[in-house]
Amino acid sequence: MTNTDASVKDTRQVLLDVKGLKKYFPIRSGFFQKTTGYVKAVDGVDLFIREGETLGLVGESGCGKTTTGRAILRLYELTDGTVHFRSESGEMIDLSGLSKDEMKAIRREMQIIFQDPFSSLNPRMSIERLIAEPLVVHEIGDRASRHKRVVELLEAVGMSGQVAARYPHEFSGGQRQRIGIARALALNPRLIICDEPVSALDVSVQAQVLNIMKDLQEQMSLTYMFIAHDLSVVEHISDRIGVMYLGRIVELTHSEQLYQNPRHPYTEALLSAIPYADPDMVQEEILLEGNVPDPANAPPGCHFHPRCLYAKPICSKEIPQLVPTKDNPEHFVACHRAEELELIPVQPPERLLKQVGG
Repeated sequence: MTNTDASVKDTRQVLLDVKGLKKYFPIRSGFFQKTTGYVKAVDGVDLFIREGETLGLVGESGCGKTTTGRAILRLYELTDGTVHFRSESGEMIDLSGLSKDEMKAIRREMQIIFQDPFSSLNPRMSIERLIAEPLVVHEIGDRASRHKRVVELLEAVGMSGQVAARYPHEFSGGQRQRIGIARALALNPRLIICDEPVSALDVSVQAQVLNIMKDLQEQMSLTYMFIAHDLSVVEHISDRIGVMYLGRIVELTHSEQLYQNPRHPYTEALLSAIPYADPDMVQEEILLEGNVPDPANAPPGCHFHPRCLYAKPICSKEIPQLVPTKDNPEHFVACHRAEELELIPVQPPERLLKQVGG
């Protein structure tokens, strides 16, 4: 369900609530490998995802999108912050304080689809073993019931159950990613972290995989966090979109609101770079000066201020908080000048699935 009216309050329960999430990786040097600093991959992320919706997470490479997703799943241990997940009983559980055994039970409800379908599938395992592995790990069912479940999952992602005896090298990239999706669905999860699941695929195959994911979401009441760098893809599949820059969320709002009324200068620059399907349409791209700062030595204040066209002295001194705008409580922005700037909106061009007839 896509909420296209930003003025309508979404009443669905929050499934995932992340506060102040940080993940720092130590920099070690010298013979004794002494810690000399930290790469601040994720530096205070706040976000929430409601049941049944898709939250897109976008930004440049290296901004911390993938690290955020993996930290939420505790594939990386948190440096700081909390991750609350609503269990089937309705209780909000703080994942950051759970033991490995306690996390194993929760992971039945939280799964991940990896970016590269060529490296995420073990080439020595048959498709049946790959998809059934989560069932084996969690000791669910016997051999016959697991085989039946594998066939059901393959058919759910548009493949024949007869391919279960084959191996990953026999399939194309799109087919492998469908197998990865089937594996993620094996335990009937409620939340799936989608880590750039279509970025390694051809455009036409991307459309097919995205359509499958949307259909599965409706059929199985799934909730997605969809990590990507392609704003066209994210716009198509997401209810809300969070924009990341250097380890922080700088803007978070409904998909159409982000495109029609951007409130952060970085969002404006990203939107200006989206190509139109019509080659005759001319657009003015906002070119950001300089390079993305080193996350091991981030600038003070707003991380974006060295490249921002609208920066004022306060931007280099104080960290802007992610707060709702005055005119829309569902539109969160981390910018000192969000209320005074008039940024350039983007009229959405023909998008991916429209181009391929999806």
